Amino acid sequence: MSRVSVLGAGSWGTTLATILARDAGDDVTLWSRDPGQADLLGAERENRRYLPGIRIPDRVLVTADIERALAASDDLIVAAPSVGVAALRAQVASRLRPQHHVLSATKGLAGDGRRMSELWAEVLDARRVAVLSGPNISREIASGHPAATVIASTETETAKRFQALLGTPMFRAYTDSDVVGVELCGALKNVVALGAGAIDGMGYGDNAKAGFITRGLAEIARYGFACGANPLTVAGLAGVGDLIVTCMSKHSRNRTVGELLAKGLAREQILERLGGQIAEGMSTAEAAYRSGQQKSVSMPITEQTHLVLAEGKPIREAMRELMQRERGEEIAGPLAEISQLIATAARRT
Repeated sequence: MSRVSVLGAGSWGTTLATILARDAGDDVTLWSRDPGQADLLGAERENRRYLPGIRIPDRVLVTADIERALAASDDLIVAAPSVGVAALRAQVASRLRPQHHVLSATKGLAGDGRRMSELWAEVLDARRVAVLSGPNISREIASGHPAATVIASTETETAKRFQALLGTPMFRAYTDSDVVGVELCGALKNVVALGAGAIDGMGYGDNAKAGFITRGLAEIARYGFACGANPLTVAGLAGVGDLIVTCMSKHSRNRTVGELLAKGLAREQILERLGGQIAEGMSTAEAAYRSGQQKSVSMPITEQTHLVLAEGKPIREAMRELMQRERGEEIAGPLAEISQLIATAARRT
């Protein structure tokens, strides 16, 4: 039995706290920034707003006291939305102990394009920081359905520490050392999912959606390669696995947002439909677009998504421009380099 604190009581944080207590038998402290929500979750043992119908085990202590949450465990899992991580980090920085380990379960980028692990490494030894990503729809995992995930850290022991903590009979955790690749795949697939949802909303069909997802994966690979990611990561759970589920699942918020945009709903109406939940692709699109420009990486899907969200460009016009781009080879430029690296790695195994 272990003790662990989960920071963030949205759908993902509640899910992780639930399976840790219910399936792994751990004592869990779940922190909510809202005292009213903390009291409600503790009393009702259900997150009716974000995860209705799933019982929060009695072994989960819900609190709005950040000091109590940090004191409860050396293992911290951060499940806050990316737009709130910088503020949370500032709140806890002076309270972190040298023995604390942080697992970031946030799939997004900061406004300046930095990854979540980079933010946490500024206040804690980077060797004690890990990231979690993969095809992980929270409701399915909370319901006890089988799923797999990836835990990455530059320090092998840190990755294994959280692998042992989170792994359950129905939640299989793999480790990886490619923090950059795992995080970028988890963040950028949300941008692609917005477009995939828009294709659903416009009724363009399965061929269009499959082609869009595939080109989206190529875009993720190009950007990740430019940032120093392992090119093989895009072929794994954090890459193609997470991309597929986020673009296809009826539970995917990012896919849903794209569909609603294509059907003509205004941003305010969509946010109301989300009921306070966050679609990370909406903020990640701008951060990735700016970063891609700085790195001179070709990211047409991200660019058009940014223009739709930030400048109100009509979705159908954005889709036409993607279809009318200059024709070229499918495997070219950085992708050709990536394919060569993959081929070399395959020959060595």
